[in-house]
Amino acid sequence: MFPELLRLGPISIKTYGFFVAVGFLVGMNYIRRQAKEYNFNPEVVFDLGLYILVTGIAGARIFYVLFNWSFYKDNLLSVFEIWSGGLVLYGGILFSTVFVILYTRIKKLDLWRIADLIAPALFLGIAIGRVGCLSAGCCYGKPTDLIWGITFTNPQSLVAPELINVKLHPVQVYESIFCFGLFLSAHIFNKDRKTAGKTFFISVMAYSIFRFLIEFLRGDNPETVVAKLHHSQLIAIFVVLISLVILWLLWKKKS
Repeated sequence: MFPELLRLGPISIKTYGFFVAVGFLVGMNYIRRQAKEYNFNPEVVFDLGLYILVTGIAGARIFYVLFNWSFYKDNLLSVFEIWSGGLVLYGGILFSTVFVILYTRIKKLDLWRIADLIAPALFLGIAIGRVGCLSAGCCYGKPTDLIWGITFTNPQSLVAPELINVKLHPVQVYESIFCFGLFLSAHIFNKDRKTAGKTFFISVMAYSIFRFLIEFLRGDNPETVVAKLHHSQLIAIFVVLISLVILWLLWKKKS
């Protein structure tokens, strides 16, 4: 693949960072277009999006560093090299969710309707961002003999050295396609606004179930934690349980 999109003298533009930026911009454009239908001020929503970007990246990077502390404890400066790859999506969602809760309380906005507005854009951004993962070679899969397996040959990619020139599961492609489907589904679900918050939690729950399963095909996971499950799988279980509880409470409130 192509970890480096473009080089201008000493300046290197990483493909990973480029697609993450494109995913954010496309998602923000979607939110601004939809904000008026929710009777939200587009500028207020746009500001919220910028804050989500900052807190999301910070949270995603912190989780990645913690999960890979054995490497970063001896390479502290590498902690800040976000442009080269290395983000844990759940960390970003957790940090940005906490911020959104605080922001909506301060601005006196409807938290659940904001969540539903953000949901399609979130998964659209992930779908595009995973193309960057594919290009950089991060979040790679396990070896496979399937005809659609992909082989990384670029020594600069983030695939483990022993897996260079080995056919791997294209887990980045799997997730990109799935998240684009979630984007379309969430966009359609939002047409029915009888229960605010429904779209967000159904989408997040579906994604968490997918992540739990796809982790079995990932080749970049650190050691297992509990019952041969990885950190992301444990987080996925927790998110599914929380989502079910909140959906039940929303349904009960509606009834």
